[in-house]
Amino acid sequence: MGNFVNVEAYGRETTSFLRMGIFENGNYIEVHPTFLYEMIVTLFLFIILSFKKRKFKGELTYIYLIIYSFARIFIEGLRVDSLMLGDMRISQIVSIIICVVFSVLYGFSYYLTVYPKTPASGV
Repeated sequence: MGNFVNVEAYGRETTSFLRMGIFENGNYIEVHPTFLYEMIVTLFLFIILSFKKRKFKGELTYIYLIIYSFARIFIEGLRVDSLMLGDMRISQIVSIIICVVFSVLYGFSYYLTVYPKTPASGV
């Protein structure tokens, strides 16, 4: 709500049905409410993860970080006030790294849960 009241963290101009109107430099424009998109993703994750039964320790954290960072890649692409590194937004780069790292960790942890290491026999 703070981003809405302060008119910050919004996206580029749009004609989408999910738009909000703001005054920028005395001109009325309609923009993407990126904070609303982020809130929807967070609420969706809360609902899904509330009912998910974990198979291994840390699974819910991995799922949260993977889905949230994946969504942030797209949401940050709509923002107009981002810190850039060349043609990429730094927040998108960080989100990509988080998504990849925790996807690998999730896959590794899931594999260890499904195929636990068994002791060698006869030695």
